[in-house]
Amino acid sequence: MTGTPHPARRRRHARRLRLPASLLASLLACVAAHAQAPECKVLTQEHGLWMLPGCTLEAGSPRIEEQTLAQLDYDDDGLAVVWAGDSFHYVNRQGRTQAVITWDNGPDPLAEGLMRGRVGARIGYFDARLGQAFPATFDFGWPFTDGIAQVCNGCRRGPADAQGHIPMEGGEWFHIDRQGRRVPASATP
Repeated sequence: MTGTPHPARRRRHARRLRLPASLLASLLACVAAHAQAPECKVLTQEHGLWMLPGCTLEAGSPRIEEQTLAQLDYDDDGLAVVWAGDSFHYVNRQGRTQAVITWDNGPDPLAEGLMRGRVGARIGYFDARLGQAFPATFDFGWPFTDGIAQVCNGCRRGPADAQGHIPMEGGEWFHIDRQGRRVPASATP
């Protein structure tokens, strides 16, 4: 039999085509929205994390256009805070960036002129110019207090407590001075 299909069959066939087409349209809209979304967010006092156009993620670090750099809110040390990839980064006016550890839901602050930053899987200490104070050779480190910081090698993240705080467990713990040299525990405050 040739000719026009029965009207009931035509409606069933049309319904089957509409469902995949609507799913495809939703998927394409989602992909397009994701492709246009900024890869970075800026940390502001008023809004918390806010989308940052003019910023892309390259090799795990934010790359910020010159015009966007000029509009960032810099602190007294000349640093702005950007969230990119999976961590906070300090950014200076020249566009240099440094990934830092998250502390109390924000970027690690300067303590005695040094902040804790990431170099691959290791922790190092950086000054306000984002210069590395000494080689990053630690699995974890606490901020400096009275010129001394407690650090560890071989430690690992433990289970989170009820408040979401994650302890560092195991490994060898020791103290360092501001040049990264080991100091006796009695030198600690």
